[in-house]
Amino acid sequence: MILWRWTKCTAECFRRRKPFHCEVACPYSKIAASVQCDDSSGDEKLNFAPDNEPIQKWHRSLSSDSVVQTLRCLRRKPAVAFTYFKDTHSLGFHHDFSTYSEIIQILSHSFQGKMLVSLFREILLGTGSGGPEILPLIDHLRKTCATSHVLSYAVNCLIKAYTTCHDAQETVEMFCCLCRLGFVPTLWARNFLLKFVSQSSGDSHMVVAAYDRMKCFQLTLDAQSLNIVTRSLFQANKADEAFQMWVGMIEMGVKLDVHGFSSFIIGLCDCGKFDLAYNMVRRYAVLQEISQERVPIEAMAYNMVIDGLCKEMKLKEAEKVLEIKTRHGSAPDLYSYSYLIHSHCKMGNLEKAWYHVEDMVSHGIEINCYIVAYLLQCLRKLGMVSEVIVHFQKFRDLGVHLDGVLYNIAMDAYCKLGNMNEAVKLLNEMMAGSLVPDKIHYTCLINGYCLKGETENAWQVFEEMLKANIKPDVVTYNILASGYSRNGLVMKVFDILEHMMDQGLEPNSLTYGIAIAGFCRGGNLSEAEVLFNIVEERGIDNINVLYGSMVCGYLHSGWTDHAYMLFLRVAKQGNMVDRLSCSKLINGLCRDEKVGEASTVCKMMLEKNVVPDVISYSKLISAYCQTRDMHNARLWFHDMVERGLSDVIVYTVLMNGYCKVGRLQEACELFVQMINLGIKPDVVAYTVLLDGHLKETLQQGWQGIAKERRTFFLRTKHKVLLNSMKDMEIEPDVTCYTVLIDGRCKAEYLEEARGLFDEMLAKGLIPDVHTYTALINGYCSQGEIAKAEDLFQEMIAKGMKPDVLSFSVLHKRTLRHEKAH
Repeated sequence: MILWRWTKCTAECFRRRKPFHCEVACPYSKIAASVQCDDSSGDEKLNFAPDNEPIQKWHRSLSSDSVVQTLRCLRRKPAVAFTYFKDTHSLGFHHDFSTYSEIIQILSHSFQGKMLVSLFREILLGTGSGGPEILPLIDHLRKTCATSHVLSYAVNCLIKAYTTCHDAQETVEMFCCLCRLGFVPTLWARNFLLKFVSQSSGDSHMVVAAYDRMKCFQLTLDAQSLNIVTRSLFQANKADEAFQMWVGMIEMGVKLDVHGFSSFIIGLCDCGKFDLAYNMVRRYAVLQEISQERVPIEAMAYNMVIDGLCKEMKLKEAEKVLEIKTRHGSAPDLYSYSYLIHSHCKMGNLEKAWYHVEDMVSHGIEINCYIVAYLLQCLRKLGMVSEVIVHFQKFRDLGVHLDGVLYNIAMDAYCKLGNMNEAVKLLNEMMAGSLVPDKIHYTCLINGYCLKGETENAWQVFEEMLKANIKPDVVTYNILASGYSRNGLVMKVFDILEHMMDQGLEPNSLTYGIAIAGFCRGGNLSEAEVLFNIVEERGIDNINVLYGSMVCGYLHSGWTDHAYMLFLRVAKQGNMVDRLSCSKLINGLCRDEKVGEASTVCKMMLEKNVVPDVISYSKLISAYCQTRDMHNARLWFHDMVERGLSDVIVYTVLMNGYCKVGRLQEACELFVQMINLGIKPDVVAYTVLLDGHLKETLQQGWQGIAKERRTFFLRTKHKVLLNSMKDMEIEPDVTCYTVLIDGRCKAEYLEEARGLFDEMLAKGLIPDVHTYTALINGYCSQGEIAKAEDLFQEMIAKGMKPDVLSFSVLHKRTLRHEKAH
């Protein structure tokens, strides 16, 4: 029978321990020992016993000491000891601190984690009767256990068991209670708890709180601890807090491994904190230079920083990261270069983009179709259409795989050059290479034919597109409508709109706006008005686009009044023409000297919280200055300055207005105000003041003032302005020299005037008609007619056509000279 089978090991142990009562313990030793021969549990073995009466008798004679002695005999066989422990419990024996402590030590010493976790779970869940309180039990274990690693292992298993029975908050509390009892949990236990809190709660506050409580017990943490806490903060998008924690732990001496450093940088990038990530990479580079330890950053982390900085257009910083990456042993890859090339191309910096392409090739990295697309799109953006074709063919000859995007870029370039035959050849070549054209390729050809005015060919491509079962989109129809309307094919435009609706596409406001603009550019204003009235009466979403198109159409046709009346009507209805159309309207009204109406447009824009652009303000202020209405000019100038839109142009416009009405002092005050605001004056601003001082001196009159005195003031003021120009590193242009020459001539300093003229020639500046006329007038006023005539002939010899003033000056001065003789 199974109850009476003795094991050799257990019997030998009992014989050697004389104080132990074998006749009592032996039956239970047999139960435990039988586990070695049978995989069934102790409970199942007991059920097979023919007679339980002896067991009940022996149970009454068991004591804690006898059970402890038996467990110690089974110390080298933890599985048998654990089964014996459970069997005695199942038979009604109530284990106390000493028996629990003994089995815990046995299982811990032999690293039987599963059994130990199971035991702790039973205690925590109270599955048996009479189980001990966990904290007093652990405290007893602490006092009786002589081996620290056994105790540490037991605590690790307890924490693991606790996480399966309780939530994060209760587990943290239990952990703190263990610390108060004097336990120092292992790093594994600390990190296990932090990871559990992070995964189970998902609350970064709770993770940080657990971390802070560990620090209160002066528990040191490692790189894994930092990764767990900061990862939780990153998931909560609290990158700044994660960075501060990272700095604090680094200052405490925590050393990061390659994965920890890289994952932290990636976390910053995921939160969009690319500046912090960049600073970390730079700090890493410095540490690597001064430290013996080499902890490389993963390539993915570098690339994410480069990508993020490129998206923020911080290209110098991105290039610095690439430099650090290369210098510290991480080979540059396609992704690093791709981000930089793409960003430089977006900025139009083709030289930098090519530099990185060459550097990429020098590192043995092959150019792919995406890199080529970035370069070709940059060339197209810069207006270098012919270069697009040249480089497309070059990369094709180099064997670079060409995709549909590259073919479309090249086709578009041919279309812009008007070479439709080559564009069609590319489409055929593309299809021969097993690439299927899409609506973008067909739309590109349609646009090319429309730009050339070959609307029949455009329609033929459109029909081929339909035959290929490629459905046109709104863009395709808009291009067709624009092409037909621009070429005056009014009925065809309406056919296009009807065809579009038959295909289930509703023309939008942009479609109608394009058609209206095309009609106006083609000289069909009446047809544009008809279409506009039809659509407005029917109603359409985003109708402001339609209003803007009609306003611009009127302006293009020279009907400024109609454009202004439409603007007023739209505004009274509660709508507003778009900002660009308003700007064009203001410009047109100012050009037609209808400054009051232009002012009204600006006021109504501001009432709708639409701020006019700098050009509109400048045009309006200039128009008021031309009418000598400096009051309103100043009012609009103040409004512009308050909105932070002022620039050197508008300051110069107002300064010039004040000079024309003889208010030089106010012009000078504006000049000083401009400099104080940090706006650098240009040569035009200086020229306005130089000319203003000259005219003021002339208006004051010359009678009764000695020659030396009357020119002293003018020369002094000019000298101050010229010195200021020199300090600002601003060189005089032709207009500026003309004003200076005119001033010297009228102050009767012809030699200085001629000197300025020669200085101008020495700098490579070509005098214009006004410059010659100013010097001719100076010579004539001093009676040097011969020199004036020589200058006149020189001007004609250089191919300049003298204006009326030049002829008038020379003719009048010559007659006056002859009469005087």
